[in-house]
Amino acid sequence: MTQASPFLYPYTVKRSSRARYVRFVVSAKGLVVVVPERFCVNRDLPPLLEEKKDWIARALEKIAASARLRRNIPKMPETVELRAIGEQWRVSFAPLNRDRLSAQNGILTLTSDFSAEEALFALKRWIHLKGQEHLPPLLDELARRHRFAYAKVTIKEQKSRWGSCSLKGNINLNSRLLFLPSKLTQHILLHELCHLKEMNHSKAFHNLLLHLDPDAAKNKAELKQAWHFVPGWAL
Repeated sequence: MTQASPFLYPYTVKRSSRARYVRFVVSAKGLVVVVPERFCVNRDLPPLLEEKKDWIARALEKIAASARLRRNIPKMPETVELRAIGEQWRVSFAPLNRDRLSAQNGILTLTSDFSAEEALFALKRWIHLKGQEHLPPLLDELARRHRFAYAKVTIKEQKSRWGSCSLKGNINLNSRLLFLPSKLTQHILLHELCHLKEMNHSKAFHNLLLHLDPDAAKNKAELKQAWHFVPGWAL
């Protein structure tokens, strides 16, 4: 029976002939208190609830957070379009013996025993690995063509930046650059390379970028709306 008591959270008492002691069970259905058959609920349960109240609060919040996460899980995509490198992949599910994700012949296959969360995590991990595979060579080719020398490049998942360049010459690139049209991805790579010589956004910086990318102004304007190229599941 569900109890209405001074205790902060509603709970249900379940008597069990097999129970030797009181157990607190928290699930998506709420708090269930399992007690032995002869346990005196009115007298002995309130102090136990008070003693366990912090644990119960944490457990209920964890369940609620998991429920919120499940409600917010984006729908799995049917295709993945990586415009920057001219690739389009069809997403499918199938039983896989060894690898839990397979990418062959334009088909991205995830194992059918993935949960929705696991499938999305695997998909985002695959995007990160694709970024590591393709973005550094693109940056290196532009650096050699325009005679820039950077220290190293790292692929990350920044929430609001496409890339960055440090004073030490280290360049960070967002793996989600793969979703952008190639001209915008190239513009961002050139932008970060220009910071190797001009560590600000001065007139000298913009002149250098314009020299390397004659469409810099147009590309910069298009970048303001570029996040719409990134699908919701990848954010």
